[in-house]
Amino acid sequence: MRPQRKRKGLPAAWSICLAAVVAACGSDTPNDQTVAVNLSLVVDSRQVQHRPAPSRLFAWLDRWFPDATPVWAQSVSEIASIQVQITGPGIPSPATSTVPVSDPTSGQDIPVSIRAPIGPNRTITVTAFNAQSPPGKIFGGALVGVNLTAGAPVNLAITLVRLFTVTVQKEGEGSGAVTSAPGGIDCGVTCVNQFTEGATVVLNAAAAPGSAFAGWSGGCSGTGACSVTGNATVTARFTVPVSTDRLTVTLGGNGTGTVTSNPSGISCPGTCAADFATGITVSLTAAPTNGSTFNGFSGAGCSGSGSSCSIAINGDQAVTATFTAVTPIPMSTLSVSRIGSGVGTVTSTNQAGINCGSICSASFPTGSVVSLTATPSTGSTFIGWSNGCTGTGSCDVTLNADQTLVAQFDLVPDVVTLSVNTSGPGDGTVTSDQGGISCPNACSASFTQGTTVVTLTATPVGNSVFAGWRGNPCEAFGTGPCMITMDDNRSANARFERGGGR
Repeated sequence: MRPQRKRKGLPAAWSICLAAVVAACGSDTPNDQTVAVNLSLVVDSRQVQHRPAPSRLFAWLDRWFPDATPVWAQSVSEIASIQVQITGPGIPSPATSTVPVSDPTSGQDIPVSIRAPIGPNRTITVTAFNAQSPPGKIFGGALVGVNLTAGAPVNLAITLVRLFTVTVQKEGEGSGAVTSAPGGIDCGVTCVNQFTEGATVVLNAAAAPGSAFAGWSGGCSGTGACSVTGNATVTARFTVPVSTDRLTVTLGGNGTGTVTSNPSGISCPGTCAADFATGITVSLTAAPTNGSTFNGFSGAGCSGSGSSCSIAINGDQAVTATFTAVTPIPMSTLSVSRIGSGVGTVTSTNQAGINCGSICSASFPTGSVVSLTATPSTGSTFIGWSNGCTGTGSCDVTLNADQTLVAQFDLVPDVVTLSVNTSGPGDGTVTSDQGGISCPNACSASFTQGTTVVTLTATPVGNSVFAGWRGNPCEAFGTGPCMITMDDNRSANARFERGGGR
């Protein structure tokens, strides 16, 4: 942890603003107690832009303008704003504050002072955005397992590491899915994700029943697993062969390990069964993890303790890979808490154990990564994760200790329809202040049922005049704007005359 440097005083207005934004999001402590947290954000020196005077690269500036907008020194000129997010037990939604950064001069430390809800096992996530529209994420960093107690300010340092983007495309007459390790891409659904620089992202293509994976193009080639370490666009081609057979891998023993295939398709645990074109040869490779040893393959003509096995695909095949734990594996418990007015399920996708629904807590090897997916039921929507994950995509948790994640499902609000028509010999348009209505092109729109008020405005065209509204609920407004409360399906009629006649 880097020691906190002595700061110049923050303007009082700015300190209060940040405290209100972050602390208002909730706390598990009486009276919503908070504590001051001073963050020293350090851009990884290996990733800064090279400048003519590198000796000045780590000079830092800690000052604020009189209007309470902070001006920070920074190592990378494209940083335009910093977002700080805090999750943890008892915080019903992530406490978030986004702060602009201006005057990007050379420097290393970006100081941020906030007030955060006290409590155990807090995760503080920091994201740096550029000035594009919409803003793009360019750096990220986090501290997990932070215990925040009432009292003296807490000084913390977070290293920001540059992010890179991996994009997956699919082509061919066949179908299949592409997943990543570490998690984040599951294409099908999520085909673009960002990862921290220095990470190796391994992509696995698994064909759907009746299809076969034919190979990579773009950022990868061949048919094996695809590994990328920077910005990359990768295309997976799936074909429809004359016939396919299914290869299934089972992990046996009390140890842990992985089994991958070439051609791509098997990446077990995670994807332990895949279809391959009949007649080809599939090579399996086993790798023990967490101190385990690999004891060998069995089934489908495989035997012995070698780490590789070749299988002729001439029918459905099943192979068992056995791993033995050298030492007892410490376990940690992952629990899922569902909140909100809606209904949905949360399942662990790369390791069996959680199907919440019914099983909302399970033990996994300490240090392992558990991927969770939230699926809303009909009539509900998934709002997002808190207390360890954010957003609405898959949640990848590194289980260093017992942890509880929160998934919020809310009911999808009822909607009602507003319909507009025009009458009379004249011409004109009717538009709504909340969008949706632009009649005569778009004369119907849906709005959330309740107290929503939609204002309609009628505008004559050419030598026409607006002669007024006809029928309830707009007639009482004459020729002025009509305000309609959308507590039910509603309709309105606007009459236009020519040359000022009614």
